[in-house]
Amino acid sequence: MTLYISRDYQTDLLQRFEQRDKREHVFTAFIDAHNKLVQGNIALTQQNEAIENTARAMKEENDRLNREISLAREQGTPLNQQRTAELETQIQHFKEDISELYKTQGQNAQRLVDMNEELRKKDEREKKNVDEIQGLTERLRKLTEGNEGQTHLLREKDVTIQLLQDELATVQLEFLKTEERLKDLEKENGQLLQRWLKKMNDEVEKVNEANSIYESVLEQARTAEQLTTRTTSTSRQKSNPDIFAPQVLLPTSAPKRLTAHDMEIYSIQASATSKFFATGSSDKKIKVFDARTGNPTQTLTGALQSVMCVAFNSKDDLILGASNDNATRLWNLQTGRIRISGSHDRTIKVWDLQKGYCIRTMFSYSSCNDVCLVDEDGSTLASGHLDNNLRLWDVRTGNGIKELTGIHGGQITSLSVSPDGSKILTNSRDNTLKLIDLRMYEVASTFQSEGYKNGANWSRACFSPDGSYVSAGSADGTLFFWNVMTGQMEKSVKEHTGTICAVSWSPDGSQIFTADKDRVVCIWGSGSARA
Repeated sequence: MTLYISRDYQTDLLQRFEQRDKREHVFTAFIDAHNKLVQGNIALTQQNEAIENTARAMKEENDRLNREISLAREQGTPLNQQRTAELETQIQHFKEDISELYKTQGQNAQRLVDMNEELRKKDEREKKNVDEIQGLTERLRKLTEGNEGQTHLLREKDVTIQLLQDELATVQLEFLKTEERLKDLEKENGQLLQRWLKKMNDEVEKVNEANSIYESVLEQARTAEQLTTRTTSTSRQKSNPDIFAPQVLLPTSAPKRLTAHDMEIYSIQASATSKFFATGSSDKKIKVFDARTGNPTQTLTGALQSVMCVAFNSKDDLILGASNDNATRLWNLQTGRIRISGSHDRTIKVWDLQKGYCIRTMFSYSSCNDVCLVDEDGSTLASGHLDNNLRLWDVRTGNGIKELTGIHGGQITSLSVSPDGSKILTNSRDNTLKLIDLRMYEVASTFQSEGYKNGANWSRACFSPDGSYVSAGSADGTLFFWNVMTGQMEKSVKEHTGTICAVSWSPDGSQIFTADKDRVVCIWGSGSARA
């Protein structure tokens, strides 16, 4: 393996050496200037000495001339007088020269003082620079040592990087092999899954076929009696539709409020006798309450996840709960124990509660949010889905009857069948409720309001017992009522502060039960009268 030093690192080191040389050359210029000042000082000193010697010589000459002048004056001859005048003139010149020399000497002395002061400052600066050079030299030594350590560390890192690169190449090669193996396994898994689905469908078809053969014998025996019963029931309802259903008035009294659970509530349902109502919550419990007082009567446990839906049977002795743990459980209200449970595997299953096994499996291509039985004998099933569609199923054969598409712009959150069984009410996240005519398979009415907002994927709406009104709760805690005949909003009341997630009307029409996400249940009183 080859060790190398990065070219960028060599360039950086060379630049640092050049910067060091530039700092040291600055001090060389100061030293040269100092030497020049010293040499100039020596020259001026020598010049002063020469001037002083010249001044002494001229003074001696001046004294000599003065003596000659004095001697000439004493002698008084014309020649001496002339000689004296010349000497006086010469002396005057000497005096002027001496004055000039003294002046020059003074200037030189001042320059010498200035140069000495400057030399002193330069000496101090040089000393300071020398100290700084020593500090920088020490720092350079430490940086050099650190640089050597970093160079050694860099070499070690280069070795480590090379090792990691080799390991990375090996891992990448292994990853490519593993990815190819994964693709092969996924392909094989897909093939196995298709084979398993085909086998499961074959098994389901066999079970459905066997059940169909078994039921066909019973169906032939019951056909005449069921047709007679349906004809009689339909005739009575058409002649007087209010014989069995009370005429309902909208809430007039202040509701009772109670905190039903420790966690968020998902569902609420009134019992068939109007004596009880039950709630399902994310605390994994179903609670049963007295409808008149609002006091809890039972707490049912056994679910492993949140309970999303609850329902009573016609005698109020059994209650059904659907949970997020992919199971449906049936409790006996007299004992509170689980009687029957069934798993959920993204299919719609029909269960025989007496025998305790699945009698029909129906496959759907979309997740199902809610299901309900359309007729009294349970032969037709409706399901609302995440893909905004409503599907109708034949329970006896497991085949689809009709798929209604495009009725909503958002997922369907709940289904409710009208009391006469001719219509289905759908609630959706597109903030509308639709009334579907089951005879024509089309939308008969659309219910909406400016303030109504569907606040949950499991928000449930309901019919009044007489089928005159539909009701649903909004995200702001307001309860809305619409007239089925006119399609117009009839009334809105507000008592909740949280999103209303479920509404249930008691079968006798005297009470309405609502639950919100803040764990609050409201019991609304309304007037009702028999027709």
